[in-house]
Amino acid sequence: MSYLAKIRKVIYGTQHHYFFSVIATSLSVGWVVPAMGADKQDSTNERYIEEVVVTAQKREQSVQDVAASLTAVSADELEAKGIKDLTDLQFAVPGMHFGGSLGDQDISIRGIGAYNRQPGVAVSIDGVYQARTTTAQLYQLDLARIEVLRGPQGTLYGKNSNGGAVNFVTADPTREAEGKLGFGYSDYNEYALEAVYSGPISDRVSFRVALDHTDRGDGWIKNNVPGQEDLMQGRMTNLRLKLQADMTDNLSVGLMYAKGALDGPLEQYVLYTDNRALATGVPQILTANVTTKPLETFSDTETDTDREYDLFSVTVNWDGEWASLKSITAYQEFDDSFVTDRDASDLPIFDVDDDTKSETFSQEFNLVGGSDTINWVAGVYYMKDEGGRRNIFNNALPVQGLPLPSTFDFNQTKYETTSVATFFDLTWGFSDRARVSVGLRHTKDEISEAHNIDFSVLTPTPVLALQICDQAIDEEWDATTVRVVGQYDLSESSNLYLSYSEGYKAGGVAQYECTPAYNPEEVNAYELGYKGTLGDGRTSLNAAFFAYDYQDFQISQVQGIGSVTRNAGDAEVKGAEFELSTVFNENWSASMGVTFLKATYGTFSNVDAFALALGNQDATGNPLSKSPKRSVNAGVVYNTAAPWGGNLNLRLDAAYRSRTYFREFEVKDDSQPAYTVVNINAGWQSENGDWEARLFAKNATDEEYITNILAAASVGGRYATWGAPRIIGFQLTRRFGG
Repeated sequence: MSYLAKIRKVIYGTQHHYFFSVIATSLSVGWVVPAMGADKQDSTNERYIEEVVVTAQKREQSVQDVAASLTAVSADELEAKGIKDLTDLQFAVPGMHFGGSLGDQDISIRGIGAYNRQPGVAVSIDGVYQARTTTAQLYQLDLARIEVLRGPQGTLYGKNSNGGAVNFVTADPTREAEGKLGFGYSDYNEYALEAVYSGPISDRVSFRVALDHTDRGDGWIKNNVPGQEDLMQGRMTNLRLKLQADMTDNLSVGLMYAKGALDGPLEQYVLYTDNRALATGVPQILTANVTTKPLETFSDTETDTDREYDLFSVTVNWDGEWASLKSITAYQEFDDSFVTDRDASDLPIFDVDDDTKSETFSQEFNLVGGSDTINWVAGVYYMKDEGGRRNIFNNALPVQGLPLPSTFDFNQTKYETTSVATFFDLTWGFSDRARVSVGLRHTKDEISEAHNIDFSVLTPTPVLALQICDQAIDEEWDATTVRVVGQYDLSESSNLYLSYSEGYKAGGVAQYECTPAYNPEEVNAYELGYKGTLGDGRTSLNAAFFAYDYQDFQISQVQGIGSVTRNAGDAEVKGAEFELSTVFNENWSASMGVTFLKATYGTFSNVDAFALALGNQDATGNPLSKSPKRSVNAGVVYNTAAPWGGNLNLRLDAAYRSRTYFREFEVKDDSQPAYTVVNINAGWQSENGDWEARLFAKNATDEEYITNILAAASVGGRYATWGAPRIIGFQLTRRFGG
């Protein structure tokens, strides 16, 4: 029996019911997702909910003082829960969903997420907005915390933040030398290495360097084509260098360079339901070998991903007597190419070759000031994003009614987006307990895009047979959004807030068809919330009730062999969230997060390519994509002294999602039934904190679940992105200094 098999037997065994009995017992005491970060222990061995300071609203605040739905996950909690990427993070944040395919990383919060090239949830790294969320997937290294704001953030963030905002805050250089070395190994021969060092260069200059490398080994999507590699392999390497210079007592300059690289057969494209009889113009697919088994596929193509990301930023902080000024200047380069088998069969019918290159420059100025009664933030934001994309469908067999092999060449020769915004937010405390905040933001977006769709016959050299589209579009939009919040302190440790905010998401161009630009998306949002710390600091309770009205709601659809973005009219989101974290005693603590959601289309009809005979179908009232009616995150933690010395930390985390639909048609084939994911972590830390070891079982019950569905009737089926199977492994960390 292998080492990992022995671990699996100890952690998992054959007692499937054990996990559910633990969860049921924990639920009986009533608890929620940790909104407060990790627990701490004081000198008297009494444990309390830790106060976490965030910068979600452009100034430092306790997370419990922010008048918004906010979850902050600290570095300690990220490590204890084994959160390594956005896939893991979704099970620690109420109302969050993460899924993607073919290079797109789709974050949704409360049913609102990423569509087309514009993410609906704003993602930033150390204050630098990410024009495409794929970069965030490459870059979760040496974090101080992650801040997740739920709901529209149109005043302070503005740029496409109609669903919320995710802020990755990386660790800063330190004045004292410190560092760590880490090694991890898990199922499928995956291993991970991590190294961090931080320390001073001089009295006023310090630096930090962090490096990690992950090799996914054998891959966990079985490829049934002989001689072809399994999928979900790949290698990922991240590097970050940070330099902090205190020029004077009130002026500091921070430099950061980061690079992320990913390569290998990572992209998965797995047939979920087989509808080959519906495929049009593709006779070969009727005789091709396919499978709809979970975590299996047929891929005759050498699937490969090659992704590189570079980020350079300069942050200047100046602290004056009346205000503080922050300047963030950033330049990013992104190069992404992948090859995948789109038909998921053993025949070379549809192979996709996709290549995207982009450059992004951004500049933001924030001025923060205040007094005992008034706090304010003012700023200016500028971003220019430009690049190109070439997307080729290679048909090695005669298809689409042509007697010869052919290609569809979707060539977006150039796109350029410019966004300029000014914003102001003021908070006035007009009494000891009451305060009101008013925010205003004006945004102007300009897009310029030219693309063509060419159809060529593959003779010895490609011959252009048909040009379906050749268009250039220049559009300009602007919007002014407001935010009004009233907050009242019920006590020193609890408060109520009521907010009204507006959001705006720029329009754009459908990628794969010759149509006019689609319109901007707008939202009016209302939220009533409560935040409190109870039980002498041992319990935190947060609750929020929200309602959003969207106009010109943007949705992504598959039309033919490509995806397009269109306006679906109105949409409505209503719901409630509850978060509770509690420390029972010096050994036991627990947490739970619950989201109740009703996210639906307004008046909207569309044609389903899988049911053409039905014509235009009424989707009014159908659930929005990735918006389960109920989601629950729960965890229980046991801390104790280890008999051999040091401290033990045992935790069980579970996440439940009710049925989730992925298209506008309320069809079960386009959905994932209710499921639960259970993670187990057992950690040990030496007495002085120098050594740490952790055993983990991700998806311990080996639940089969789908995170995204792409429906393409033209090639004969629905294609799914599957969540990872059960993975068992260990991690060893050596810390020094500090």
